[in-house]
Amino acid sequence: MSKLFEIKQRIEKGERVVEGLNEAKLLMSQSNLLIPSTRSDMVDLQVSRDILEVGALHSITSQDLKSFERYINLLNPFWSLTNDSTNQPKIIALQLLIYLTQNRISDFHTLLESIPIHLLSNFHIQTPIKLERWIMEGSYSKVWDSKPEIELAGHWIWLAFLETIRNEIASCEEKAYDSLPINDAATLLFFNSPAQLTQFATSRGWTISPSTQHVIFKDLNSITGIEKQKFSLPSHNMISHSLNYAKELETIV
Repeated sequence: MSKLFEIKQRIEKGERVVEGLNEAKLLMSQSNLLIPSTRSDMVDLQVSRDILEVGALHSITSQDLKSFERYINLLNPFWSLTNDSTNQPKIIALQLLIYLTQNRISDFHTLLESIPIHLLSNFHIQTPIKLERWIMEGSYSKVWDSKPEIELAGHWIWLAFLETIRNEIASCEEKAYDSLPINDAATLLFFNSPAQLTQFATSRGWTISPSTQHVIFKDLNSITGIEKQKFSLPSHNMISHSLNYAKELETIV
């Protein structure tokens, strides 16, 4: 359809994107293209797919996750009926990243299992795969080092990711220690200064002791001795490793 192709060219240039997307979806609905089938014209399918991909990427730029999910649902049948597109691995990688920021690990692995094998080695898709593995290992310093790659998807996604790993690290701290020096706790949580730690500590219910300059954690007292022994070793090792890494960075700088 020539009209759809005109809209595709316009919105790919960033011109009147929202208006173009709404107009395109109306045309696609009228032409029975929103629910594609093998009977649909291949050129129409590819043009429609390209338009919906612009919509998905625009949703990320607009930080509209509900809209992004709707576009993903529309795109899946197009991806199964057409050849690979340039934007497909980018959009799948974004979906994986968002699942990680929301701690939806089960959804992450379900999506991962559905990705065609030939796309798994793609640079964009490899990024969230590596990040998930490092999170599971507790290698948070490697996650931090991947900041430039994550920010390619959007600065707000990096901030959401950072919040997620801070909460993961905080849970490890609570299980491994009764308290930590404020400076060490701030370093572990990737805060630039102890002052930035205060608000986060309050949200976790931690106590800041000005006299001892320690952060006192709240949850450990409710954990039994056996549970504390169970969690202490891996958490302690992870934290010690991260502290050593941070000190090495300071030396380099």
